[in-house]
Amino acid sequence: ALTDLSAAKRKFADSLNEFKFRCIGDAETDDEICIAKSLQEFATVLRNLEDERMRMIENASEVLITPLEKFRKEQIGAAKDARKKYDKETEKYCGVLEKHLNLSSKKKESQLQE
Repeated sequence: ALTDLSAAKRKFADSLNEFKFRCIGDAETDDEICIAKSLQEFATVLRNLEDERMRMIENASEVLITPLEKFRKEQIGAAKDARKKYDKETEKYCGVLEKHLNLSSKKKESQLQE
């Protein structure tokens, strides 16, 4: 979203930089010249601001987002795998325990050993 916003602002800055008054005569008035220069200066400020925003986005990606993704993949992924293994072993243990509790005293010795 920040990249799209930056592109839109750059486009706006370009349109401000290229802005020209439509003159009735051959020459522009002093006010028109001053306004056009002000718009060009504002466009330059906007472009500089967007350059800095892009540097900030790139820096945030390198410093913050990439390490977080790495942590999520390595640390949290390993913990999820360990949890799955634990849940599977617990389910297996509970099944064996339940089977043992359901045995009556008349069952064969081989079933008890199992």
